[in-house]
Amino acid sequence: MSTALRGFVAGVLGVIGMAGVSFTMRRMVEPTKPIGTTHYEKVVAKSRSTFQPGAEPLDKETQVRVGEVGHLAFGGFWGVVFAFAMRHNDIKPLAHGVAFGTAVWALAFGGYMPLLNISRGIKEMDTYEASRTWLCHITYAATMALLLEELRNPRRAVKG
Repeated sequence: MSTALRGFVAGVLGVIGMAGVSFTMRRMVEPTKPIGTTHYEKVVAKSRSTFQPGAEPLDKETQVRVGEVGHLAFGGFWGVVFAFAMRHNDIKPLAHGVAFGTAVWALAFGGYMPLLNISRGIKEMDTYEASRTWLCHITYAATMALLLEELRNPRRAVKG
């Protein structure tokens, strides 16, 4: 399997892990609060209005599905970036997960997402939102790094 494919697969699966943590945290901290429009759904709406001006907005169900697929693809993209950056190095999932997850989170929520009016910036978030989004991105990157290392160096079955 190529470096790019391993990175993409690990990145997509990392997003699934991140989504589970995000959903669980929201249900534990805010059990009765409905989950509003996600930032990746906002990306879909913003992209559609930018690239197809005057087009009818997507129905909510389609926007959610397209947003989820886009989020998986974006996670796959960052997995490829990480895979190439680490292709000659040993991967330490926890250490690299914290570092890479923090970098992706800071780049997104401290940079382009607020600039594109997709989400509030880190400085505008309350402590819970900032820590939840940060922890979710660390979960993404640590899961992705662990899976990438396993895809690069699969454990050999012990014959007994």
